[in-house]
Amino acid sequence: MADDALPLDDESFMLAGELALGVLEGDEYAIAQRRLLEERDFASAVEWWQLHLASMAEASGELQPSDDVWRGIEARISSETKGVAGIPRTTDQRSYSRLSLATFATGLGLAAAALALFIATPRTVEVVPTDITTSPSPQLVAQLQDQETGRRLASIVDVPNQRLALNITGLEAEPGQTPELWVIPEGGAPYSLGAIPGSGQFERQLSNEEEDLLRAGVTLAVTFEDDTGVRHEAPTLPILLSGPLDPV
Repeated sequence: MADDALPLDDESFMLAGELALGVLEGDEYAIAQRRLLEERDFASAVEWWQLHLASMAEASGELQPSDDVWRGIEARISSETKGVAGIPRTTDQRSYSRLSLATFATGLGLAAAALALFIATPRTVEVVPTDITTSPSPQLVAQLQDQETGRRLASIVDVPNQRLALNITGLEAEPGQTPELWVIPEGGAPYSLGAIPGSGQFERQLSNEEEDLLRAGVTLAVTFEDDTGVRHEAPTLPILLSGPLDPV
């Protein structure tokens, strides 16, 4: 379990591990994705799990299951589909995953977890957007900046006209990647608003679905994603910038 001195409670630490393992579904997956983009400590915990799970998998090498193992798997499947007496049913997936994660966390040591949870992530501070023309229409503004890297995004959502305008600095990605903009609605999973330029001004029309999601108080975030030409289903760490949409 996570130590009491850590920023995250035990439940949140285990949730970060389950997200890293890819075992979450439904509402729990949506909640974890929102926390990934909104909470610095939770994102650091997910990165810790990803790093150590990858290291553990690499160290384990390739294993070839024995014939006895395969026969056991076939027997378990048979018991689930046919209800064979005397063979125990499969443990609930969530209980199993939590037990496995708890054992794994203990074995790796809480000292490493405590250090990883305090890894610095980009900070969001208010800056004044420049070179974006304002209008008397009701608007929402997100002003994001990471002072360490010089990355900056100033965003204006013109609600009545369904227009999104961005002023971007320092988000140039490596070859094969592109910055992608996300909105995290209250109570929902992150939703991709698509790829954006690495610098300069950018403006486009919003769809009805996008306009419905862009409300005061929701969070905007930016990540680097593979440049596949399509929107991604979920963001990839690290989070480059994040912050709320505020009315003006």
